[in-house]
Amino acid sequence: MPKLRVKKYRGSRTCGGGSHKKRRGAGHRGGRGNAGVHKHKYLKFIKLAKLGLYEFGKHGFTRPRAVVEEYSREKTLFSKLRELREEGKLDENTYRILKSKSEINVGDLDSIIETLSNLGLAEKRGEKFFVDLGALGYSKLLGSGKVTKAIEVRVERATEKAVEKLKAAGGGVV
Repeated sequence: MPKLRVKKYRGSRTCGGGSHKKRRGAGHRGGRGNAGVHKHKYLKFIKLAKLGLYEFGKHGFTRPRAVVEEYSREKTLFSKLRELREEGKLDENTYRILKSKSEINVGDLDSIIETLSNLGLAEKRGEKFFVDLGALGYSKLLGSGKVTKAIEVRVERATEKAVEKLKAAGGGVV
């Protein structure tokens, strides 16, 4: 665009802009910055987009892989639990405990361990139960409740109280 000739406007009050009230705010230029690129400044948007200088919408963020994997694991676990409940293999109490949180108490685990072994989510060798809580979506074992069965648990974290109770019952934590 050629430069406007300034000399021609010397001495005039408004320099060709009409009334002195007109050129006051950003409304005179259609908004500040890239405002209106999908409305009244559409041609500007097209030109900038062809040059790669403007990108419309949300962009530039991807979820961390660990978060995506954890989400997909939870989703598959919940769908499996829902199927088992609909088939009648899983009672409401066990379903509620398994679906609730990322932590589980040793008392709750003790109450549902036989159901888990019947469903194939835990193993029973002799008198001892073996269960991998990480595969069930749990990351922590808490120490509330009583343990009456020997349970060997594989889990990421466990409280001292939980470890003591499991060892006293003849089990342990890996």
